[in-house]
Amino acid sequence: MMAPVSGSAADRLPRLREAAAAQLSANWREGATPDGVEYGYTRPDTRKFPDQFFWDSCLHAVAWRHLDPARARRELRTLLAAQRPDGLIGHTIFWHAPVRLARRHTYNLLHHRDRATATIQPPLLAWAWAEVAERSPDDPGFAREGLAGLIRYHDWLDRERAEPDGLLRIIQPDESGMDATPAYDGPLGRSAHPSPGFVLMMRANRGRGFDYRRTRAAGGFHAVDVLVNMAWALSWAGLARLGHPGARERAEAITAEMVARLWDPDVGFFFPRGPDDSPLRVSTWAGLAPLALPALPEEVGRRLVEEHLLSRTRFWLPFPVPSVSAEEPSFRPGRVGFPIERYWRGPTWLFSTRFVLEGLLRLGYRDAAAHLARRTAELVLARGFHEYYNPISGRGHGGRGFAVSTMALDCLARAGEG
Repeated sequence: MMAPVSGSAADRLPRLREAAAAQLSANWREGATPDGVEYGYTRPDTRKFPDQFFWDSCLHAVAWRHLDPARARRELRTLLAAQRPDGLIGHTIFWHAPVRLARRHTYNLLHHRDRATATIQPPLLAWAWAEVAERSPDDPGFAREGLAGLIRYHDWLDRERAEPDGLLRIIQPDESGMDATPAYDGPLGRSAHPSPGFVLMMRANRGRGFDYRRTRAAGGFHAVDVLVNMAWALSWAGLARLGHPGARERAEAITAEMVARLWDPDVGFFFPRGPDDSPLRVSTWAGLAPLALPALPEEVGRRLVEEHLLSRTRFWLPFPVPSVSAEEPSFRPGRVGFPIERYWRGPTWLFSTRFVLEGLLRLGYRDAAAHLARRTAELVLARGFHEYYNPISGRGHGGRGFAVSTMALDCLARAGEG
């Protein structure tokens, strides 16, 4: 078990601010493309992931806003500058150089010279833009500056990925943000990450232009993902905060449809739906993510917290929140190696913490929120900013100097636990 972090609770926030500032600064990259587009963004880490990743970048900006709001704004402006003419902003943007040779077969590129991939990640950009705008009194125009581009992006998602129910569809599990999630093992079979069939599925999708409707018509994998649709609703709520008319009602409609389609009242949990529209009952942290939604019915939120999140045999482990419930057969909290499928199959990633924390605070579970924020801060202060952590021992794994783990600062500040 991890040794206690030295120092008092009173100095935890300044120590974390200092450490987060150093890490984010170390991961910062800026420059200009050959055609003169200036960029500035935070690399997830400096070796393994040197490019700009969509939902990582959204969370980097939310962490940066506590330290340097101008840099937070530049991060999001850079992400929006990668928008294609049709409105899509891809999963990964290669500002510095084209994708490395070793990655060309594993990235969702239409052509190896492309500067961005052609698939999505959880669409959190409008939420992050609103979060940063609220800490930008020195730049009052920032709130509305991005609206046109954000609306074009939402229009692309509506046109290309939504069905009449208003919910988005994914065509690969990596679009959920959780590449190797066990939630999709059933329908994927031999195409589950990281089997060779996964690469074959990606090649087939590339041949279809990563087009959802062509993929569905061809009988390819597709799903209604909980985390992606949570981000979809949260970003519509973000557009409302930025002043877009009708956006709040759209966020509420998406939330209501998620409850109608993805909430299992017998289990008290959110599950995705696979290609045959049946629920995929694997308990991952994505099923807790709707706690972040402002319009989530209170009784739904309380069941998520009391029956699942705070269960010491499921998600409330020594260092919450694990990516998979400890009661799932797929739960593997250790390091990646052999078998590789432990990736996103048990370790704690700080992508989840802020969204779960938001629900705890909104529903009045302040002691639990404080505990979550403190344990997360203690984890990164003792172990450093790793890609993910063993939820039982706290040991860090994956990429070192991983910038999303600086979200511990945002969580500590949000819970008032300085």
